Parts: sequence; C-alpha cells; structure tokens
Amino acid sequence: MKKSLTGAVALLAGAFVAHSQGTVSFANYAVLTSYVYVSLKSGSTTTPLGGSKTGTGVPANDTGAGTEWTVALYGAAGSGDAASTLLPLDTSGGTPVTANFTGVPAAQAGEWVSTEIGVVPGTTGSGSPATVQLYAWYNAGGTINTYAAAVTAGVPTGFSTTGNVSLGGPGSPPATPANLPTGTGANQIGSFSVSGGTVTVPEPSTIALGVMGASAFLLRLRKKQ
Repeated sequence: MKKSLTGAVALLAGAFVAHSQGTVSFANYAVLTSYVYVSLKSGSTTTPLGGSKTGTGVPANDTGAGTEWTVALYGAAGSGDAASTLLPLDTSGGTPVTANFTGVPAAQAGEWVSTEIGVVPGTTGSGSPATVQLYAWYNAGGTINTYAAAVTAGVPTGFSTTGNVSLGGPGSPPATPANLPTGTGANQIGSFSVSGGTVTVPEPSTIALGVMGASAFLLRLRKKQ
C-alpha cells in the first residue's frame, strides 16, 4: 500500500512539473508567419518531401507518400543555445513531438500537419525563453524512429537552423503554446533540406531476373517430378 501511494505521488509530481513548464506548438503555420518547407536534396535537384517527384536513390512512392519521412522538434531552455545542447521534445504525456510529411489537403509538399504541443524542460511557463530546432530523416517505413538511429543507418538526414521563442503555458494569465519561430530573419527557423545517405531499393532489372530465376527453378523441379 505504501509503495502504491509513493508511486502515485511521484506520478502526480511528474505531471505537475510537466504542466508547469513552457510549451511550443509543432503546427507548421501561424498567422503572419511563414511555413517551413523540407526538401530532399540530391546533387543540384531539390524535391519537396511528400510531393509527386522523386529523388535519386529514393523510391518514388517513398518521396511521394511523405509518410516515409519524419520531422521532429528539438529544444532547450534559454535563448541562443548551441544546437549541440538541444534535445528531442516530448508532449506533456511523454510522446516525442514528431510528424510525417503530407500533400493532402491541409498541407503542400514539404510541409507537415500537427496538433502536438512540445514541453520544454527547465522552463517555468509563459514567457520563458527557449531555443528550438527541427530535424528530419528517412524513416524506412516507420522502422527508424530517431534522428540518431537514422544517422547510424546511413539514410538521408537534415536539420534546420535554430530559432528563439518566448514560450506559452502556465502563468498569470496562462498563455497558449508559442508558435514555431518560422521565417527568414535572425533567430528564426527557415526551410531546409535533407541529404546524404542512401536508400537501398532493388532495381527493376534485378527484380525481373529474380522472378525469371525462380520460374526456371520451379519449371525444372516440375519436369523432374
């Protein structure tokens, strides 16, 4: 009974801490602000993720669908923090703040739609300063769930510049979550590209040869019988 009570108190304390910290919206749109567009860069060709075009070394359906690509929100308390100090942000429920790219119909190629709210550790609610950044990577059908894992796997990855934001959240009075600091000015997050890495996909000729080989093997087996 005592252990159960202690656990319940710990959970409540954790929830209180999360809800007392500053928040930022992951939505890729706010009034009088710019969208962030994320593209796949291959040589001199740039293709928005979730569009209808393809990039070198990436299957057409992967780039077109957009669900094969993940964008995540990173951040830390304080303005002007170095990118190396930022960490992936979670919602108040502990879920990583991520999204896939989509081209229907609320967003265009290279954009994403999200209603998630990121909680920035170490902040104290409305008005707290924070530094945020976006990371994106090829997720290989949802099997690569973090940027670090994507780098290890050698797939296309990329990240934005950092941006400064005054957070929303608890305060007097409470404030709605801050918008992403998107734009082209100083201390704002602009559009960016993912690049590098490879995505291994069998060439059509390889697939055809495999089918022919299997057919020949089955035919020979049938003749022996």
